[in-house]
Order: sequence, then C-alpha cells, then structure tokens
Amino acid sequence: MIEFISQQNKKNLILFVHGFCGGEATWRNGDARSFPELFSDDLKISENYDIAHFSYFTKLLNLFAKASKFSKLVKRMFVTSHGKLANNISIEEIGNLLRTEIRFKLQAYDNIIVVAHSMGGLVTKSAITKDIEEKTPSKIKLFISLAVPHQGAEAATFGKLISENLQIEGLSPLNDFIHKINDEWLKTSLRPATKYFYGVHDSVVKKTSAVPIDKERSDGISVDEDHTSITKPENPESTIVMAVKQIILDFEKNDPGISTLELKKLEDETEFEDELFVLKLISADIHNTTIREAKEAFLNAEYIRKIFSSASDQKRLAELYAKIRKVYQNSYTKYIHDGIPNSGLLLADVHETIIKEDNNFLETFILFINAIHKQGMLHQLANSKDENIWWIKDGAADSLTDLLAEEGKGE
Repeated sequence: MIEFISQQNKKNLILFVHGFCGGEATWRNGDARSFPELFSDDLKISENYDIAHFSYFTKLLNLFAKASKFSKLVKRMFVTSHGKLANNISIEEIGNLLRTEIRFKLQAYDNIIVVAHSMGGLVTKSAITKDIEEKTPSKIKLFISLAVPHQGAEAATFGKLISENLQIEGLSPLNDFIHKINDEWLKTSLRPATKYFYGVHDSVVKKTSAVPIDKERSDGISVDEDHTSITKPENPESTIVMAVKQIILDFEKNDPGISTLELKKLEDETEFEDELFVLKLISADIHNTTIREAKEAFLNAEYIRKIFSSASDQKRLAELYAKIRKVYQNSYTKYIHDGIPNSGLLLADVHETIIKEDNNFLETFILFINAIHKQGMLHQLANSKDENIWWIKDGAADSLTDLLAEEGKGE
C-alpha cells in the first residue's frame, strides 16, 4: 500500500494519495519525472522529507458477479502482486486502510503532509475524521487537496448507471457519505491546515466542489489545468509543482512540529518585571527562583501563542486555557479552605497538577505543547486584568495596588 520514492529516515513525510481508477501513473506525465520524483529531486524538500505514495485497488467496474465465463481474464486484470484477488471497497474502508498504514508502517514519522487527488482527498478526509472521532491525534498536519470532489462529482452520477462500484457511489453528489464526512469536517476545529487546488478547465470536479465552504480566502488556489493534468506536471517549473512546494515550505516555517521547537531560555533576568502576572507573584511573596521559572514558562507560552495562530488552533488553545483555569480553581479552593498552607505551596500545587494532567485532562490535539508551555499558559491567564487568578487569599486587589504604589507604578 505504501511505496517509497525517497526514504532517508527523516521525521517528516510527504504522502501522495491517488484518486478513482488511479495509481502510480496518476502522478506521471509520459516519460517525465513524476510529481513525487520531482519532490525527491528538490533539495529544499528532500532535506527535510521522505517521499512516498499510498496505493489502493480501484477499477472502473465491479465485474465479479457477472464475469464467470471470463474468470481467467478477470483474474489477470484484478489479481494483485501478492496473489490476492482484489475487489473495490468503499471510500470509508480505504480511509481505514490508510489509517492502518500510518499507524504501523509510518509510525516513525512525526508529521505527514498529504497531497491527494480527486477521490484520494475523500479517502484522506475519512481517515482524518475517524482519528478525530476516536480522539487520536492525527499525524497528518497539512492536507493539500487537488481537484477533490468535496461536494461530490457529477461524473459519478453517470458512472452509477454502468457500475456497481462502491467508490462511484461514494463520489455521487449529496450522497450520505459526502454529507457525513463534510459534517464531521466542518464541525471540528481539530482538522489539519488544508489548501484547496482546482483546475479551471476541470469538467469533472467543479470549483464549487473542489473548494468547499470551510475555505478561507487564501485556501482556494486556481491552476490552468483539467482534472487529469493537475497531477501530471511537465517539469519542476510547472506551476502546480512550484505552488505545492511553496505551500509546504511556508507551512514548515510556521509549524514548530516540522521545524525545530526548542524551549526558550530567559536571557534577561529583569524581563517581564512590569507584567501583571509577575506583580501578582511578588505580592504573594513567592520566592525569586520560582518567579524566574514562571517568567520562562510565560516566555514559552507566548511563543506558542504566536506560532499557533490559525483560527482552528486558536480554538484549541482556548479550550486548553479553560482547562488550565479549572486546574487553578480546584487548587485555589483547597487553599482558601486551608487545605494548602501558603501561596508558595498553592503555586507549586497548580504546577504539579499541570505536569500530572499533561497527557490526561490537559491533553491537546496541538502536538509539541508540553507541561512547561501549559504552566506558562497559567501565567498568561494571570497576566490578564479580566482573569481572577491570584496567589493570596483575601484583599488580592488591594495588595497589588499597594505594591504598585510602592514601586511607583500606580495610577
């Protein structure tokens, strides 16, 4: 199912997924280098990515029920390389096969970018939505959609007249599968970044289907191609190759999971001295060493907030902030009822709970956010005037006002 074009034990993979009646030939224009091969030839891509394509059985007609007298011919046409007589299966089941390949054969990869054509995009969406449904963080971080019939394809309607093929049924406009997968796709904030390409000469998948309603302004990209030529570049200078390459490189720059994400160090001990969260810690007489650690955690949380700036990531972060606020509230309740003796132990209790719940209550689908970032997010909350997060019991506002007055920072 997985065939590697370039395999150098990188941590990131670009995976090509063909469409209906496709295969390796989907990506090749005559004798020219195929789309995956052009990427493996490119130094900027190959230095950070392995390249492979996912293949599955797909033929136009499901002939087995009516072809007994042509059994030998059928076997020659449909038998696989390992001797199994293959059969067309549903798009949903192909998506399950893709998940299996990713789970076991591609488990060494931290991040997967999928370039999918036509029905292959529905296969990919099915795999991603099943991951989300089962609360499994998907390795697919970027989904590049090439002429994918997100709203179905008109040609599939006519195909049903001549075939019992389950895949054609899955492509038909407004069928139950399309409704189901689009509903799951639109209602979740956990889907990966997605870019939608459409061919201006495509008579199979129209723009209205190739660029669905969940798009942002920059997500719909037109190319001077038809449904077939969009996957068959002539050379490395073909627009489709250059565009997909640039999207991947731009995504790489802004995604800490693909580029290097290292914890930031506090270079200046006086940094953040005037921030509200620091003043709250000082007013609670928290030790200087602990305040420094809080500053460093805050620094890393601020970096994360800048990196994960998309609408979907911001929604996920908002959910995480709400959970961190709940962790604080639970500890603070123990504190005001004398279950925790002092402010320093209150802060320690919240920090320890964040570490303990990092992969449980505080688990997030945004990978690479660890407990230190989450501790920093606690102090981001404390840094807001609208958040009632303090480290002393009563008169917190008055204590802070007094401290500000002493330091000449009051109004």
